[in-house]
Amino acid sequence: MAELEEQAMPSRKKRVFACMRHPVRSLRSYLDACSVKSAFFFYALIGSLAAFAISAVASMALASLSEDVLLNGSGVYPGLYIYDEEENALVKAEDMSWYEAAEGEFTNYANGDEPIVVEGVSLYIESRLSKSESRYRYVIPLNDVPKEAEGIVVHDMDERIVDQGEARDTSIPLDELPAYDAAANAQRGNAVALEAQLPSDSEGNRPAASLVGYYVYVPTTGPAYQAINLSIIVMVPIVFGVCFILASHAFYKRKLQRPIQAMDEAARRIAEGDLSVSMPAPCAGSKSELDRLCASFETMRDALERNNKAMWRMAENRRKVNAAFAHDLRTPLTVLKGRAEMLSTFAPEGLVDAEQLAEASSAMTRQTERLQRYVESMKDLVDMNECSVAPHAGNVGVWFVRAAAEASDLAHAAGKDFEAKAKGLPRFASFDDIALSRVVENILSNALRYADSKVSLACEWDEGVLTVRVSDDGPGFADDALAHGCEPFWREASEKRREDSVHFGLGLNICAELCEKHGGGVKLSNAESGGAVVEAFVEAPLADE
Repeated sequence: MAELEEQAMPSRKKRVFACMRHPVRSLRSYLDACSVKSAFFFYALIGSLAAFAISAVASMALASLSEDVLLNGSGVYPGLYIYDEEENALVKAEDMSWYEAAEGEFTNYANGDEPIVVEGVSLYIESRLSKSESRYRYVIPLNDVPKEAEGIVVHDMDERIVDQGEARDTSIPLDELPAYDAAANAQRGNAVALEAQLPSDSEGNRPAASLVGYYVYVPTTGPAYQAINLSIIVMVPIVFGVCFILASHAFYKRKLQRPIQAMDEAARRIAEGDLSVSMPAPCAGSKSELDRLCASFETMRDALERNNKAMWRMAENRRKVNAAFAHDLRTPLTVLKGRAEMLSTFAPEGLVDAEQLAEASSAMTRQTERLQRYVESMKDLVDMNECSVAPHAGNVGVWFVRAAAEASDLAHAAGKDFEAKAKGLPRFASFDDIALSRVVENILSNALRYADSKVSLACEWDEGVLTVRVSDDGPGFADDALAHGCEPFWREASEKRREDSVHFGLGLNICAELCEKHGGGVKLSNAESGGAVVEAFVEAPLADE
């Protein structure tokens, strides 16, 4: 176990280094081989992350653009301001939380010694932006209100805009702002004392301070500003929708298009009767459900092609059988009809003597027997089409010894020499010994009819295929026999002319049918030294005892 783990470590390292060296190629390979579910989650994740990133960047860009449009349109910076009595102007400010007492109240030091306790008060201090040079206006003078500040709305930061569920107008007119500020500061504490306690800058200046803060709202009704704000709202679902569409398209192109198009094309060609189309092979180690579906589709197509060829071959054999049946029956029927007409015409007039009557009777008997043999051959052919092979584990050596002994008996009975040899036979293999024995018997019977003096039987096994070879020293196969010898009812011309022949050309056809049902076939050839050679091979994988 430890050795296997040590051997696996280099291969893992190689895969890791390959991924680091070619990340894009490795990612593509992974997407091709992974399951459809994994690929879907990957593309969904990438689409979501892209949508979030694009939405965030676009929202910030549009928000900045909206602010630029707003400020360029008004020139007044909206936000927190305080009233500076010396300048009689609203100046940009910042809020500052003051010291919180233990009772939850804000302590306001009036003179530095005795605290003045007030509730809910914040100190607002002038911002440094009010003294800076900028394109925005941070100071709004009230003596001469600039044109760009006309229409602004000012609210007290500590006033309630909504009271008891009803909205109320709390805006402060600019001309009333100084009086409102003085009254509000006097009510909330001593702002002057607080301002005096603030540190000064290097020039001795202190920022303005106030207990009253104002929010300056700049109404915007421009179409550009409204369009940008609307874009910010509708941009997010649009970006997510576009990213989802792009991720779905990439997922379809990478994972679904190839197998779907391949199956669609294969189904169309199969519907047109073309079974030669084949599905593309999936990548090695693929876990894709569609690749497995394509492999199953290819298995189905291959089975359809084999069945179609078998049906076509069966139909062609049936056509040949019918043609041979009509041809072979013509001669005996003609003889029977001629003899019957002769007897029915001349026998009543006494023109047929006993010798002629016996000859006619003998001829009719021979033709009747020939018809009977033909009918029995047809029955054997029908039985062969209906029979099936049943491979099972068997001892190949024991079977061959038994088959060779039976073949030796047949050869000696026919007065021929016999030789048997085997090569590379496994101890056990899966095959139908009964069907294979019948194949050997038929081939051997055919060889004994044409052999001059010797017949040989050889058997060998190689990579799951069991081959039986029968050869003789006869004249060999003619060219027509090599091409048509395994067809039903095919006989050489000399055999057809013999009326007493008991052979109808079914022996090799039966062998071919049995071998094909066993996953093999029959091959006819001629030996270089002369004589016919018939090889029958069947599938015989190794089997346990």
